[in-house]
Amino acid sequence: MSKPIVWIVGTGGTIASKYDAALGGHVAAASAEELTANVPELAVVADIRAREHSRVNSAVIDTPTVFGLRDTLRAVLADDAVSGAVVTHGTATLEETAYLLDLTVGSDKPIVVTGAQRDFDEKDADGPRNILYAAMIAADPLAAGRGVMVCVGGQIHAARYVVKADTLSLDAFGSRDGGKIGMVSKTGVTWFAHPRRSPHLEVDHVKQNVQLVVNTQGANDLLLRACIAARVDGIVVDAVGAGNMNLPFYHGVCDALAAGIPVVVTSRHLAGPPYASKGYLGSLKSVMAHGALSGGFLSGIKARILLMVALAHTRDRAQLAEIFASA
Repeated sequence: MSKPIVWIVGTGGTIASKYDAALGGHVAAASAEELTANVPELAVVADIRAREHSRVNSAVIDTPTVFGLRDTLRAVLADDAVSGAVVTHGTATLEETAYLLDLTVGSDKPIVVTGAQRDFDEKDADGPRNILYAAMIAADPLAAGRGVMVCVGGQIHAARYVVKADTLSLDAFGSRDGGKIGMVSKTGVTWFAHPRRSPHLEVDHVKQNVQLVVNTQGANDLLLRACIAARVDGIVVDAVGAGNMNLPFYHGVCDALAAGIPVVVTSRHLAGPPYASKGYLGSLKSVMAHGALSGGFLSGIKARILLMVALAHTRDRAQLAEIFASA
């Protein structure tokens, strides 16, 4: 029997980083072909094809490069013979890329985003095993229809929930509310859950100037005023508790909404959604009365990605509310 075809699409990151003596540190340098050649076990899993999309560390990757990855993946997945794709990526912003792809690619074929905590040229690099495991998932017929996934350290997470939880550990990722949806080892792939798919939004661009502002105790409205003055496309406020904020933030949010800037409110905490239970000025209820939207179970980081995509689709508040309600 023929093996499934899986594409490995490289974007750079620690997984592809080598030491550069001139810079005095590591930088993305290994190509997608080098990454696959470094994992001979891949040949047992699938018929592997490699393609370079970019070669950059993810802390400095820009939005056009990430959105262009959507088109690269659509191109490689268009062939009916292809089972799925693996994206190698830096872990710093991996969760953002994965969610943007989840919203915009629009394919039932599995896309697995993976990365590494150790550089390509380290003797005990974790990248090769992560690539192998990601390819095993992409080749698994049961992976279809689960949306974009992230696999690092043998854990499988849905793009909607995944978050980088540790800067050093090889098990660097967790899920904010939903928990991991599966595990993978050399013995195979085990599935625990079939997550609800994120809404697919067909757009030809994203609104890049959406700002995330975190409310902290005693914070003033300086950053919100700067957003209003700059006429940003949208604002996500990562609020405290159940989506509440102090008075400076309340007035800043109200003025942003009055200026026609969409505002989404999330909770900065590790789990749980905002909910409108308080009545004081600054509560979620008080800003929603002025037109703010709840980000639901999305983190502030994920809500920003959704708002960037949604605003390229519509600026109608009712339609935006429907999109966030379905996210």
